[in-house]
Amino acid sequence: MKQSAKVEIINSFKELLSKKSIDKITVKAVCEHCNVNRQTFYNHFADIIDVFKFMFQEELAIEIAQNRTFETWSCGFLATMNYLKRNSKMMLNVFNSSYWPETNTYLTHLSNKLLEDVVDECVEKLEVKLKDNDKKMIISFYRHVFNGLLIDWVSEGMKEEPEIILKELLIMVPGSIPRSVIAFVEETKKIHR
Repeated sequence: MKQSAKVEIINSFKELLSKKSIDKITVKAVCEHCNVNRQTFYNHFADIIDVFKFMFQEELAIEIAQNRTFETWSCGFLATMNYLKRNSKMMLNVFNSSYWPETNTYLTHLSNKLLEDVVDECVEKLEVKLKDNDKKMIISFYRHVFNGLLIDWVSEGMKEEPEIILKELLIMVPGSIPRSVIAFVEETKKIHR
């Protein structure tokens, strides 16, 4: 049974991306590689970065779907790193391209959503009320920590094993999200006394 055009486009894109920079991949090249016409491409995707975002989101969502909670965030972080390492040629061909700023913005949005879920769950379990600005600050802080580690790791060629990085991260941030929530709640109480 023949694969759908969308799957063929994604697979062709992945194959091309594992060989060269995303800057050098065109809609025309993808279409020729998988033998679909341009209109078929545009029926599924707006442009090349749209293919990347779809592929990345779909594949990473499978990796971290069950790890989006407070108790399992570290498994989600490890799954993300393992995904990046398995796809290192593709990721480096995006990282070292003009598309990186747009990709980084997309990853920031994805990280914000995942961390928002973790912080919301933490607030619920602690049965506290957290101001919106405090919640945004906590999410922003941890996003910078996690994304910064990932970006540094990718920029260095992803040589270190993901399990080692996670182990070191857990030494520095064990239970820190709940402590952050509690600290902001306590500070709010002090201000209103």
